[in-house]
Amino acid sequence: MKILTLIATASLVATGSLVAFTGSAQAALYTTCVGDGGAVTVTNDLVVPAGKSCTLTGTKVKGTVTVEAGADLVAAGATFNGTVTVGENAYLDLTDTTVKGALTTTSAFGAHVEKSTLKAVDATEGFVYVVDSTLGGAVSSKAGELYVTGSTLNSSLTGENNQYSDVYDSTVKGALTVGGNTLGGVFCASEVYGAATYTGNADTLQIGGEGLLGSCAGASYFGGNLAVTDNTAKSVLDNAIVRGGLTATGNNPVLAVGELARVRGGVTGETAAAGASAARSAKKAAPQDRGADLAEKAAARAAEAKADAHGAGPSRL
Repeated sequence: MKILTLIATASLVATGSLVAFTGSAQAALYTTCVGDGGAVTVTNDLVVPAGKSCTLTGTKVKGTVTVEAGADLVAAGATFNGTVTVGENAYLDLTDTTVKGALTTTSAFGAHVEKSTLKAVDATEGFVYVVDSTLGGAVSSKAGELYVTGSTLNSSLTGENNQYSDVYDSTVKGALTVGGNTLGGVFCASEVYGAATYTGNADTLQIGGEGLLGSCAGASYFGGNLAVTDNTAKSVLDNAIVRGGLTATGNNPVLAVGELARVRGGVTGETAAAGASAARSAKKAAPQDRGADLAEKAAARAAEAKADAHGAGPSRL
């Protein structure tokens, strides 16, 4: 039996689809994916090797998923039972996919999640672009770009030291923290039920209402306290209801509050009325469209990854 087992394992390793490492306790097995994978079940861990591309359609992975440095994984209709880890300059693209473990990216090119269900997300560098998805755990993006639209977040959302942290047409059931963003952030037509904090941001903060960072037709809702503090950004709060109190201290320039803003609790700090002329100027100017730019960036990388995977042929999962 031992001889037969060794022969079988060696044969699998030679195909490039199963790799085994023997240790003192037991062998650790994982499946590599290079090329196109279909509707099969991978019973162990899955790895996209460094610099390679993998597409998965209807695939179920029972173990963990690792996208190594410079690699690409594009998945549609997939289910991942374990965690997903994305390495340096690697890319992850998920559509109609369920991830039951946490997603972690470190110095990645980025992660695009659309019409998918995930738990926690912890991203350091690279972009996080979430569209029409549900996230069950805490979402954290640091030193990258964060854009969330049409989504439900059942826990907290944190965007720290990013270029920007933008939230459109979404619900955040936990706390919202936006800090140290060099290009500020947008909160548009969205709801947050925990405490919301904007601190130490530069450039522009558009908290509800229209502005230079994008059109915003709907009202926003803050279920708890809202703190806008120590920002050098041009900050405007408008077309929003704040159920708790508003703290606006240490901002230079001071927080401008529009006529469509309603603060139910007390106001601490200094605010100024948002002038009608400023609102008209914002509408006349061409707004930035960071979502469109990010979508284009993601689509270009995904197209390149699909081409590389198709060129490699079917992946033997």
